[in-house]
Amino acid sequence: MKKKITIKEIAKILMVSVSTVSKAMNDSPEISEKTKKKVKDLAKFYGYTPNHIAVSLKNQSTFNIGVIIPDIQNPFLAEVLKNIEITAKKKGYRIITFFTDEKLKEERESLNILSNGMVEGIIVCPSEETFVEREFKHFNNIAETTPIVTFDRIHKELDFNSVSVDDDQSILKACAHFKENNLKNILFVSSIGWLSVGKTRRRTFKSYMETEKAIEGETIEEHNLDELRAKIEARITDNSLPKIEAILGADIESTLIASASISRNKIKFIDEVSLIGYVNKNHNELQYPRVSYINQFPEKVGEKAVDLLINNLKEDHKKATLEIIKTEIVTKDTSK
Repeated sequence: MKKKITIKEIAKILMVSVSTVSKAMNDSPEISEKTKKKVKDLAKFYGYTPNHIAVSLKNQSTFNIGVIIPDIQNPFLAEVLKNIEITAKKKGYRIITFFTDEKLKEERESLNILSNGMVEGIIVCPSEETFVEREFKHFNNIAETTPIVTFDRIHKELDFNSVSVDDDQSILKACAHFKENNLKNILFVSSIGWLSVGKTRRRTFKSYMETEKAIEGETIEEHNLDELRAKIEARITDNSLPKIEAILGADIESTLIASASISRNKIKFIDEVSLIGYVNKNHNELQYPRVSYINQFPEKVGEKAVDLLINNLKEDHKKATLEIIKTEIVTKDTSK
């Protein structure tokens, strides 16, 4: 077993200064590529890794960003998290992640832990319970000492730099797409009616239906997925009611259930019914039919959240900035 080596010993072996070794390990442009290679090869041979905690204490900077996510099983949030990490790493930061499971208590504890000198700033998607309870004081208390950027879920009480997707416009774009294809009886299906985002999407859909008198709209909301499937199948196969010409899924689960229900009942996509919803883009390409979907650009959400936070760390921004990521309809096999 090779003995553990220190940065001083590496410097002594290579007959360079400790500062040179440190800069080489951090890819400083001040050090030649030849010297960097020598330092890194020797460090790798002995299994040496820099002590980031010691460096942080010396520089009075952790180069850590805290990230708080309410639901890691949500593909959109998972994709945002992935791109937060990619962008942060490119800019020389590491992320420390906490998951709240949509619980206010977990959110409070996560914020307290991260703000205790562990990170430079925090990127957070607030929990659903925070909105239900209308409890935002814990954010404002932390923000007095630690910069915060919120994403996806925003509220007037969360007066921080924020990144959001144009949810209202997403639903309106999908409805307009159906209208352009002369589809006049639209079914809105959702398994997230209890979430604030689900309520927003349903409200926007109903508002559109009230405006467009020539189009009929119906809604099916059910948190239990088996019951949601049963209700969707019962509606699209009921010949005593007006024929459903298009379905708009408000979330991934309801979209996939609608797609499966249509296929199982041998209803032809496009010719008999069109479908637009939310999907995991990568998984969507592996299945058939590929569902037409609302692209929320999670990669842009992650990138912009990191940019806003780092800019906030470098400059004292007095006015909060809200970045809205525009969505687009991507047509695949389930709609024109």
